This record gives sequence, structure tokens and C-alpha cells, in this order.
Amino acid sequence: MTIQFPIIPFNFNHLPSSPAKKFAVLTQRPGVLSPANIDEVFRELKPITPQQLFGEWDGHALTTGHPFERELEELNWFGNTFEATEDVAPLIVAENGERIRFGDWGSASLYEIRYHGVVSAALVYDNRPVLVYYRAVRSNMVAGIMESKGFGSAGNFYFYLTK
Repeated sequence: MTIQFPIIPFNFNHLPSSPAKKFAVLTQRPGVLSPANIDEVFRELKPITPQQLFGEWDGHALTTGHPFERELEELNWFGNTFEATEDVAPLIVAENGERIRFGDWGSASLYEIRYHGVVSAALVYDNRPVLVYYRAVRSNMVAGIMESKGFGSAGNFYFYLTK
């Protein structure tokens, strides 16, 4: 005698997902994203140490309509390079197929700074009023929030880096 159990369809989208999975989903979502939604997920992500950022990373804006998105596109932003805590190229652009430092934005350093109650890696520009906070998504992806008084009412700029 064989017992057959009915097949019950199940939608896995209703299961709670990890903060990393939620962020990864945001990176794939078409259209304009809500900064509040990105903030909510970012706050749940795990911290990252400055040393975990060392190396070359490709940069990707999260589309929120922030004016800095357009500026980075015009510059042909490629990503960031973290050589050491005191040697960061915060803005790498593509020129003739090569990664080069964009000198107008200078250099930066990495520190551990508390942001929304979590101590994690943060980038501090040497000559600009800009802070960038990072959180881990997975080993080859980090989330970033750039804040600057220079952004005014535009608010924070949201992005992610991949290796």
C-alpha cells in the first residue's frame, strides 16, 4: 500500500529573509527606490571592518533620484580602491578602459564609526565634508550610504560595491 500526500504549493517569498537577501533584492529592483526602504534594510546589515574593504571594488548606485547619481554617471564612476586604512581612492573612474583615481575628489581614510548604533567601517574624505558608512551584505558585496552637508535637501546617496 502506497500513501500519497497531496502536493501543496508554497510561496517562499512570504518567509522572512535575511537582511543581506533583502539588500540583494533591492539591487535588482527596477525603477526608483525609496530611501526609507534602503535605510531600513541597511540598519539590519552586519558591520564590516576597514580591513575587509581592502582591494578594488566596482561601484553601483541605488536609484533614488539623488542628483549625485547623475554626477557619477557623467564622471564614468567605476568604483573605489582601498589600499590601506590611510590610503583610499574614494572615487575611481574608467578612462580608456582603465581604472584611474579621480583627483578632484582627493583621498580618504577608513575608520570604525558608530552609525545608527552600529560600529562599522566608514570612509572619511580628506578634503570634503563627506562620510560614507559601510555594512556587509556578503563577501563580495557591501552596502554604502554617503552623507554630506553639501547634499542639502537631496539627502543621502545610496550605493553598493561588488568584487
